[in-house]
Amino acid sequence: MLRILFEHEDRDLTERVWAFRHLRFVEQLGWEELRRDDGRERDRFDTPSAIHAVLTLHGEVIGYSRLVPTIAPHFAGEVADALRIDLPKGPQVYEWTRCATALGAPSIAGIDASDLLMTGVLECLLHLGARQILFVTYTPLVEMMRRRGYLVRALASLPLERDGPVTLASADISLNLLHQHRRTYGVCGTLLSWNGARESIAERSPAAA
Repeated sequence: MLRILFEHEDRDLTERVWAFRHLRFVEQLGWEELRRDDGRERDRFDTPSAIHAVLTLHGEVIGYSRLVPTIAPHFAGEVADALRIDLPKGPQVYEWTRCATALGAPSIAGIDASDLLMTGVLECLLHLGARQILFVTYTPLVEMMRRRGYLVRALASLPLERDGPVTLASADISLNLLHQHRRTYGVCGTLLSWNGARESIAERSPAAA
């Protein structure tokens, strides 16, 4: 199951999330600008309004995504402001960021961890009432999103000296897209396990369950 929570709801799990993010993004992917002496990767967007989606197996974090409401400060918004680009924002628009599974993550019930994570985050977004997502990522990952059925709109390309250009993009999401994911990856029923976030975040659409 994919645990959905705010940071304050499970401090032990979020400490493991910071360690997972540091291992995955800094140690393995080489995002040196995120390196911290304490081995815990977190940034200014890890605010009380950030929603954490955590895939665990036997107590170990094997996948993770962060969802940031665009009514709060978010990275895509800062990039767009610097480029003088207008972005959609509001309670139905979320930034999807820090998405990764562990290297060599095992499948669960015969389903790849990456497919479980991507399908679960989509389900979570729909429960939150989201209808659109923003993200900043590398071109191969944009193509991956398109292969998964997202109608991605590339809004800007930003050069990165380290790894080549990244794309600022948006995409609409829908219940039909969730159904497509479930059929494609063999997911039956909900993937989500809610903490107190279930009652305290934005009103969720019951049709998404």
